[in-house]
Amino acid sequence: MTQQHHREMRGFWNARAREDPFHFVDNNQPYGAPDLEAFWNGDAMVEHVLDGLGVTLRDSDSVLEIGCGVGRVTRALAARAGEVLALDVSSEMLAQARRLNPQLHEVRWILGDGVSLAGISDESVDACVSLLVFQHIPDPAVTLGYVRELGRVLRPRAWAALQVSNDPAVHRPRFRPTSMLRAAVGRGPKGQRHPAWLGSHVELSDLRAAAADGGMDVERVWGEGSQYCQILLRRPAAGAMPPSA
Repeated sequence: MTQQHHREMRGFWNARAREDPFHFVDNNQPYGAPDLEAFWNGDAMVEHVLDGLGVTLRDSDSVLEIGCGVGRVTRALAARAGEVLALDVSSEMLAQARRLNPQLHEVRWILGDGVSLAGISDESVDACVSLLVFQHIPDPAVTLGYVRELGRVLRPRAWAALQVSNDPAVHRPRFRPTSMLRAAVGRGPKGQRHPAWLGSHVELSDLRAAAADGGMDVERVWGEGSQYCQILLRRPAAGAMPPSA
């Protein structure tokens, strides 16, 4: 993915944040008329994913969130962990996250470059959580690059809970004239055929290889073959033998 594509992705999400951040973070929200009580209830989703993968956060943990948006999941993570490093490619999403979450003193909002974990120190985090984010990345090579980077920033025995899409069909553009007309007149969401919305799927064999490149094990897979495939990665304890090929 070129620097031009990175700028396009940041520009896309900045525009969506100005248009309707609540809908684009959670497209179950009615466009232009969010149910804010429901939107901010990200706790149930976080609990469902972490319980399903068999992991928990401790109140002393430093947790990295990749793709924090306006902080919906961040609130749930901050209630469980000691510190949250909330990373996003969109400066506009982050600006709104700071404004909407002034009470989250344990959160550090970080503007990412859209391709790496630059700015996150080596072996500095106890866990990583990323939900409903990687499925929107247009190039699966970028997602795999993030996976390799996790091996750098996770401490020994630390884990990462990632949601990726494993279903190529959901990323194909759909021609819906009514939706396009509503978007054109400001009554519906824009950008529905943009690569940064359509995203891409990841082959699990490639993800396993990327995890191994980063010195991590794929410990659990849940939802294989779907848009909502949950992956648990873990970095082995210091001195542990790497997994065999």
